[in-house]
Amino acid sequence: MPLITLVLWFVLATDGIGDFPASWAPLVVLAVAVGAYSICELAGFRTPPLEYSARSAAEIEADSWRRFTTSTFTRFAVCEAVFLVSVALAFVVESFWVVLIGLVLALPLFLLEAWPGCATSADSRLRSSPAASRRT
Repeated sequence: MPLITLVLWFVLATDGIGDFPASWAPLVVLAVAVGAYSICELAGFRTPPLEYSARSAAEIEADSWRRFTTSTFTRFAVCEAVFLVSVALAFVVESFWVVLIGLVLALPLFLLEAWPGCATSADSRLRSSPAASRRT
């Protein structure tokens, strides 16, 4: 995202950063960011619990890893959509500000929701446990 922003600087900011755009463009980017955060929090970590079976530990581990990877990629795509929408809108309103707003909203969202780490793996494990499925 930061590299794409740098490249777009040369395309959209030929005469400096310019004036702040009309109010609708930043609001659309903000609405997409709120929607992406909601999707990631409400559905992004949800995976059906593994059913108890007589499968081997290797099969269960592979299935768990596949579900975690799928969930992480889905959250990544939703978070990246915020930045991509801002890039498209920046060309519509011809303002580099919209790209900057998209970057400022998408980068922390990506780091919080999609970057693999202790928080995302623990949250995914917690929400996919059989006890969590009984609570919902």
